[in-house]
Amino acid sequence: MPTAPLQGIIGAVQSIPNSPATPPVARSLSGASAFAAAVFQPLTSSPALRLPFASCLVLLALALSGCGSQQPIPTPTPTKTPAPLLAAVEPSATATATAAPSDTPTATASPTTAQTSTPTTTEPLATNTPLPPPTAVPEAPTATPQPAPAAVVTPLSTATSPLPAATLPPQRGGTWDMEEGFYPWPSPYEGFTAFVGNGWQPFEKVYEASGPPRLNENKHGPNIHSGNRSQEISFDWRSGETGLYRVAETIPGHLFIVEAWAKYVPSESGLQLYLGIDPTGGEGFEAPSVVWFPWRDMTPNQWISTQESVRAQGDRTTIFLRAVHPLGAGGGHKPGGNTMFDDVSLVDLGP
Repeated sequence: MPTAPLQGIIGAVQSIPNSPATPPVARSLSGASAFAAAVFQPLTSSPALRLPFASCLVLLALALSGCGSQQPIPTPTPTKTPAPLLAAVEPSATATATAAPSDTPTATASPTTAQTSTPTTTEPLATNTPLPPPTAVPEAPTATPQPAPAAVVTPLSTATSPLPAATLPPQRGGTWDMEEGFYPWPSPYEGFTAFVGNGWQPFEKVYEASGPPRLNENKHGPNIHSGNRSQEISFDWRSGETGLYRVAETIPGHLFIVEAWAKYVPSESGLQLYLGIDPTGGEGFEAPSVVWFPWRDMTPNQWISTQESVRAQGDRTTIFLRAVHPLGAGGGHKPGGNTMFDDVSLVDLGP
């Protein structure tokens, strides 16, 4: 068996230094060389124990493989010794045991908890800051006492209180209703004596002296609106303009409502009724200051009323009741047209 090759292999392996800086595989080969020298030196040097070269190579390979299988064991042992380190680290932080990836979530979890605790402490502070605004709310109650509408009410009461004292009582009934008798009034025409209700004055405008209108007292029930009497104006076969007026006390600037009732008999020539008001207190029925209002309802043979308002210009206001019976279309007097006035009133509505 040639020993030179085997000696060369053993010598090459033995030349590998066995130091800490040498890689682990080289160190394993170095250790194996020592083992091979010890085992194979006698086998190669002794003539009695010489083995074939192939057998020596097999033994050398087994020796090397045996040495290599023993070397990995010490290598993991120092490297994996972190297992005790893991046990030491585990109590302080689980992150080191799980490795770097699991270490990161653990770290983020711990600051997160710290941050959540911090805002909770600041939130009560925020609740404390809104508390001052409620102190401003009491200012609204201070405004509620201001409703001094009471002060506004007092002037209104004082303003309304003088009104009843200044307003005249309604003027109706008695002489306004033709119920206090009639007085005679001599007519300048025909030598006829007329009768006029007390409190009133007559006026007339005759179209023909042969047939002037006549004023009378009427006590016939159907011709009375209220009470026992009414003022009658006879136009039967007569024509012209006639009526009554009276001056009433008023307050300047006050608004007055005038109401009157009338009844008439229709005539072939027609008939017109008017309510006249003179706010200046004049007594001429043809004066321009008189405002004439046609009767609102002209239904014949029944009692009909009219109503008008006027604002007094002075302390006297004149009221006129006027009836007009014209001549016939072909001239001359026509029958019918008799008229009754009754139940007049004047009401002060105030300023």
